[in-house]
Amino acid sequence: MPKTDESAAEEIVRGVIRRITFRNPSNGYSVLKLNVADQAEGVTVVGTCIDAREGASVVVRGAYTKHPKFGPQLNAISIVEITPETAEGIEKYLGSGLIKGIGPKTAKLIVKRFGAETLEIIHREPERLAAVRGLGRKKALLLAEALRQQSEIREIMRFLVEHNVSTNLASRIYERYGSRAVETVTRDPYLLAREMRGIGFLTADTIALNVGLKPDSPQRLKAGLHYALEQASDEGHCFLSHEVLIRRARALLGLQDEYDLGDALRELLKEQYVVQKDDCYFLEDLARAEEFVAGFVARRLDPLKADNTNDADIQDALNKAEQELGLKFSAEQRQSVQYATHYQLMIITGGPGCGKTTVIRALTSVFSRLKRKVLLAAPTGRAAQRMSQVTSLPGSTIHRLLRFDPHRHAFLHGPNNPLPCDVLIIDESSMIDIRLARSLFSAVSAKTTLILVGDKDQLPSVGPGRVFADLISVPEVKTASLSQLFRRSEQSSINTIAHMINSGVLPNIPEPDGVTKTDGYFIAKNTPDEAATTIENLVADQLPRKFGFENTEISVLTPSNRGPLGTVELNRRLQARLNPALNGPTAEYYQLGETRFYPGDRVCQRVNNYNLHEAGVFNGDIGYVFSIDPNDRSLMVEMWDGRLIKYEQGEVGQLSLAYALTVHRSQGSEMPCVVLALNESHYNLLERQLLYTAVTRAKRLLVIVGSRRALAIATRRMESKKRGTMLRTRIKEICDPGAPRYEMDEEVEDAGTA
Repeated sequence: MPKTDESAAEEIVRGVIRRITFRNPSNGYSVLKLNVADQAEGVTVVGTCIDAREGASVVVRGAYTKHPKFGPQLNAISIVEITPETAEGIEKYLGSGLIKGIGPKTAKLIVKRFGAETLEIIHREPERLAAVRGLGRKKALLLAEALRQQSEIREIMRFLVEHNVSTNLASRIYERYGSRAVETVTRDPYLLAREMRGIGFLTADTIALNVGLKPDSPQRLKAGLHYALEQASDEGHCFLSHEVLIRRARALLGLQDEYDLGDALRELLKEQYVVQKDDCYFLEDLARAEEFVAGFVARRLDPLKADNTNDADIQDALNKAEQELGLKFSAEQRQSVQYATHYQLMIITGGPGCGKTTVIRALTSVFSRLKRKVLLAAPTGRAAQRMSQVTSLPGSTIHRLLRFDPHRHAFLHGPNNPLPCDVLIIDESSMIDIRLARSLFSAVSAKTTLILVGDKDQLPSVGPGRVFADLISVPEVKTASLSQLFRRSEQSSINTIAHMINSGVLPNIPEPDGVTKTDGYFIAKNTPDEAATTIENLVADQLPRKFGFENTEISVLTPSNRGPLGTVELNRRLQARLNPALNGPTAEYYQLGETRFYPGDRVCQRVNNYNLHEAGVFNGDIGYVFSIDPNDRSLMVEMWDGRLIKYEQGEVGQLSLAYALTVHRSQGSEMPCVVLALNESHYNLLERQLLYTAVTRAKRLLVIVGSRRALAIATRRMESKKRGTMLRTRIKEICDPGAPRYEMDEEVEDAGTA
């Protein structure tokens, strides 16, 4: 009996495919029944098989597990077809539907005539098959060609699998490169990382070393330098200084200081994969993005020329907007609207409770009265939905607004097809990275007014750059800062806590005592395990029972993915408490690494996928697992906006459990209730911008669970990692070519050496 525990060692199993229980033609995922010599009942195999056929002889590498419903099965890492050696095996192979018109009867006649030498004869002397009754020369040659192609596929798959490439990845490589797969992998394995989505440097590097590429080969050195810049962009940097780039690349490649990377770097510059500016090195697309955004901004710094709209019209529209909305605008808010009517680019920034939403309502009302067409967008779906709710105008995510074309892998709106509007208002603009800024700005026509709204003190974008903060720091960019707290906001402890933190003042947040009524509490738990248990009980019991929150209204935030208070551990705990599907004896689940997805689980999309559903699914979108199909290993997820989206086997890895999220991933969303984990175990991440961002996610109730010392550290520290960006410098160079570089850019560059 095979081992079925989760730690079972890998095994090699040889057999013949008796039955194909299921096969998904789009990704090759298959459920196979194998005839195996020493097991009368056969073996159930699940995994990727590039061309499964009944009767094919295969070698499977994998580990046994026990499915709660279907019992023992061999989870395949690789499934490789081998050439059958016996007459019986050859007969099944030829009759398996390999070629139209050759069925079991004809296969039997062929093997009866040529025996175990059949495949050799087909390969070397295919015309001899014409002697078989009912075959003929044409069909014999077609059979020979089909066998040649199968042999090619088999050899390619065998080569890749022998070099520790999984069947799933090998299938993708073959699908991309066909007969050139082996040549490509042997000559330049790093081409896989550059040309195939989802294959990074580390995977390509493992393949490269397995196929015998030398550690100091030029291809490897170039790939290491390029990957060092990719890693830097993942950290938010647009560039690395020469010193930092070389040091990081050497560390990645495991090379000592005596290895000179200069030739490899010069080659990357020559090939234009990397761009140099001064002593700094950019990925090509990041350099071009900064250049474009800088040019776009520089062209929009001057006030608009006089048109048919005068200040009296604007004041009249503002007065009527006040009446329509039943509000009294502050002087700051009125000035913000006036700026927006006089400049083609302007920024509105302010903290919680300072009236940014009211300004957006005022802007849409005023521009509507001035007969200007307005479009609204935000980086996340929830922020876009919020804009729609407060303005009664349709809001969209930026990606959906630009309309991605999956066939061209580009946005439909751009320089040659600008967005059809007079005014474009973007909320949560601090989340926009330099790549998205380029795509968005390129779709804004020369006649359109662009208004960026956000909070400059929140965390910067997850992606590279800090576009919003950089633009605010350019004096020539017209910026309206909202600082006045409104009465309702003044009464909110959440807003008071947020503004104190932003000022570097440690807030005195009360602990729940059964008497004090407020919307902000602190529960002191000094050890991570105590804090995790408290959070678990709060979410599963106390908050729903005492405050009436539904589980869907509560979000748990934490600075990190790892550790006892990271998302992985908190999601494990909360999933066990909140999802009753786990407790069923035959609960259906989808296993992905160490994570199991059950129906009802809250999940989060981790990357942009423009091909899922009609409108795509984007990083940060939240949904719930609706159903699981064990046959084709797919999930059906109901997203926050009601769409039902099917995730195929190869797409499930884009999801993660979302009972707990990192603070970064919560950007752009507001939740009725936020529970924030804060502990010294997060020490390197404890800083003011992160804490401020987390606190400002809460609308009705904030509960911080952790240590007072961690709260003090985070409030005090302003050591938010600086980012390597030259956007401000590029804008200054365009506006005033003789001006010196911005000092802050120099500091950022130096910070990159840490």
